[in-house]
Amino acid sequence: MAEGKIKIELSIAGRNYSMTIDVAKEELYREAARRINEKVAEYSKVTKFDIQDRLAMAAFFYSIEEFAAKRSYDADLEEMQALEERIRGYVKR
Repeated sequence: MAEGKIKIELSIAGRNYSMTIDVAKEELYREAARRINEKVAEYSKVTKFDIQDRLAMAAFFYSIEEFAAKRSYDADLEEMQALEERIRGYVKR
């Protein structure tokens, strides 16, 4: 896997941003920018939304998505831990 830093330029909502990132994370950054741009484009159909509104709604959407995924992960983890305890109880018999 590639190591080190790389300078990239991303376009988000029509503005360019230069940044230096870990080479290994380049794909992640480009995908995040692509997804934000897609969501901003979706919100452009709401005529009363200016660019700031569209960016805020995109941030809100992805924040909700992240919180939902974390809750689901936490619930799954708790369920797996309970199952593991049950299995250990059966093994000890």
